[in-house]
Amino acid sequence: RSPAPRKVYFVSLGCPKNRVDSEVMLGAMDQAGHRLVDAPDQAEVIVVNTCGFIDAAKEESIDTILEMAQYKSEGACQKLVVTGCLTQRYPDQVAREIPEIDHILGSADYGDIARIVGEVGGRRTKKLPVVEVSETPSYLYDHTAPRVVTGPRFSVYVKIAEGCDRPCAFCIIPKLRGP
Repeated sequence: RSPAPRKVYFVSLGCPKNRVDSEVMLGAMDQAGHRLVDAPDQAEVIVVNTCGFIDAAKEESIDTILEMAQYKSEGACQKLVVTGCLTQRYPDQVAREIPEIDHILGSADYGDIARIVGEVGGRRTKKLPVVEVSETPSYLYDHTAPRVVTGPRFSVYVKIAEGCDRPCAFCIIPKLRGP
């Protein structure tokens, strides 16, 4: 039995790679029958795709998560899902510091996003979020992945690579996006 369709509000932060990931997640949710809404106060589920690259991006991600968490008490929101590079880099810290989150995914762990969004009901018995973050990100979408384009249709980002194999001391990309 498949989960009931949900009204979903989606926030995508960061680089064009995150935008592509967000569009693939939106495609999976659309294919499962979930409906995207225009305002967080209308959503049963809120998904935040975070950035964790530089300090300003981390701060924006945390501020956005906290802002969206308020809709669990003020709006129709029953579930807050957080994914992306911030949670890939700091999964345990995010889980510990923001217990309002219900589910945490890494930068490449969103393959089951439609199922996770659909699983709403009852109060959580655990005090901390469910954390599903792979140590080494490895999911790669391909041309068969459903996708909802969020920008103009005449200009669409396409990933030609994911991650990096160069272990530069100053760069966090291999840890955020995998080899």
